[in-house]
Amino acid sequence: MFRKFCYLMLIVSFLVWAFGAAHAQKVSPSGEQEPDRIRGQIASIDGSSVVLKTKDGRSVRLGLLEYSSILSLSKTSFTDVDFGVYVGSVSRRLDQYSPIVRDSLSWLHQGYELRVFDEELRGLALGHQKWDLTSESVMTHGWVDDLEIRVLSIKYGPTEEEETDVDVSREVPILRLSVGDRSLLKPGVHVFAGAQKGEDGDYVAVFMMVGQDGIVPSL
Repeated sequence: MFRKFCYLMLIVSFLVWAFGAAHAQKVSPSGEQEPDRIRGQIASIDGSSVVLKTKDGRSVRLGLLEYSSILSLSKTSFTDVDFGVYVGSVSRRLDQYSPIVRDSLSWLHQGYELRVFDEELRGLALGHQKWDLTSESVMTHGWVDDLEIRVLSIKYGPTEEEETDVDVSREVPILRLSVGDRSLLKPGVHVFAGAQKGEDGDYVAVFMMVGQDGIVPSL
C-alpha cells in the first residue's frame, strides 16, 4: 500500500512539473528545464525506448526509465461529470458571458476536450494557463464547482476569479484519465508525452498519456 502511494505521488509530482500550475514558469523549482510536449503515434517499442511518429512526420525516440509514468485515456461520458469531480479541459475564450449566475460576470470558454480524473489523481496540475494546442487555447485543471446544463465551472483556487466556465458541447470528446502501465504501449496507439532532453540530445519520457480504443489525445 505504501509503495503504491509513493508511486502515485511520483506521478503527480512529475505531471505537475510537466503541465505547470496557474503561474508556472518554463523551468522547474529546481532550475531544470520543463519537459517538452510531444504528440504522436507509437511506431515501434523495445524494452527501453519508444519511437513516436509525430504529425509533422518526424520520428522521435523517447527513452523509458523506471520513473517514466504511464497514464491511460479511455472513453467516458458526461454522466460522470458532477459537483466536486476533478477535471481538466482545454478550451478557448468566447466573446460572450457565461450562463452560470454569480456575483460577477465571467467569460464563457468553448471546450476542445474534457478529461475526468480518477480520484487517486485529484489535484494533478491544479491551475489555469495558456496551452499550445492552438494560439488561443488554455488549460484548466480543477474541481467542478457549478454546472448549468453542459456548461461547467472549473474551480482551481479560493477566489471568485480562479475559475473557468467551459461549454462542453455534445461533440467534445470526454475522456477518463487513469493510472496505467507499460502494457498500454503498443505500435499504432496515440500518445501525448512529456519528455526531457538530455545533454546528448536524446529524450527521456517523464510521462506518457496513452489513448485507448483509438483515442487520439488532443492535449
